Amino acid sequence: MKIKLNSLIKITGTIAILLFLFWKVKFNAAGFGEILRSVHFSYFLVSLFGVLIVLGIKSYRWRLLIRNEGAEYSAYKAFAAYMASDAIGIVTPGRIGEIARLYYVRQDTPISFYAAFKTIVSDRIFDFTILGWFGLSGMLFYFKTFGNYPGLYYALGVLLLFITGYVFVIRFLALLLRFGKVRRLPVVRFIYESFLAVLGKRSPAMWAITLLAYFMYFGFSWFIMIALHLTPSYMDVAFIMSIMSLSTIIPLSVAGFGTREATLVLLFSYYGLASETAISFSLMHFTAFFLWGGLIGLVFWLLMPISLQQVKDDSKSIFLLFKPEPFEK
Repeated sequence: MKIKLNSLIKITGTIAILLFLFWKVKFNAAGFGEILRSVHFSYFLVSLFGVLIVLGIKSYRWRLLIRNEGAEYSAYKAFAAYMASDAIGIVTPGRIGEIARLYYVRQDTPISFYAAFKTIVSDRIFDFTILGWFGLSGMLFYFKTFGNYPGLYYALGVLLLFITGYVFVIRFLALLLRFGKVRRLPVVRFIYESFLAVLGKRSPAMWAITLLAYFMYFGFSWFIMIALHLTPSYMDVAFIMSIMSLSTIIPLSVAGFGTREATLVLLFSYYGLASETAISFSLMHFTAFFLWGGLIGLVFWLLMPISLQQVKDDSKSIFLLFKPEPFEK
């Protein structure tokens, strides 16, 4: 009943956000139709390869994280698990479908639940770091927080901030774990080990893979913009896509509908583009990366079936990892 209520709330939220958006921006249906009719579909068709390539690259990074935990996982199964969990994530609240990878990797390797979950968290830290880097850079750039400087300068400044922050975090956590009371808190140790996988000696290759994945993601998103006769710089695309991706993480609507469109309307207006263009891009991007990717993921899900109940059970089991250890008498 709780899940049904959550779904109802999200559906209601989606409809409310979209209705308010269309009312507020005075959406022009005729102009919207004209934009869609003028689309260069050859560029859009190229963008359909994006989800396969991007998730394929990310699945290889995940394999390296699994290998660092002492287990071997085949390239095909890692890719299939990534695609299937992506599809499950679209239909589960809060995208807990990501947890499906816990089941898949434990089914085929001797890896522990703790280590498997750590690979998923570390995997997401890589992604959120890149999105946070370009997302924060973009927001500072659009608001001209420190002056009218090129976007590249903002990106380099935020990069330095992130590097400094991560070094501080890992050292601070290491310092905390010297205290006995803190060592008894599994959640602190887990966070430390997850960041250590991202910042350790074996991490440079995975950072290179992550940058490649997002270079491709921004590039294929750029193709969709070209299909709409837009000519943004690559840095503009990186800023827009990062801010948009971060906005859809907020669980206010179904599959990010409403929040994605509202964010894009706001960002496109910075470049003097009409809301109809922003919504056209949103629908095309959703089709290429969510709908098309979800359909491919569904095929892998059917080939490697896992019940949604298993995903929910695994998500609940995660909390058992963080029960404080008893004090020694």
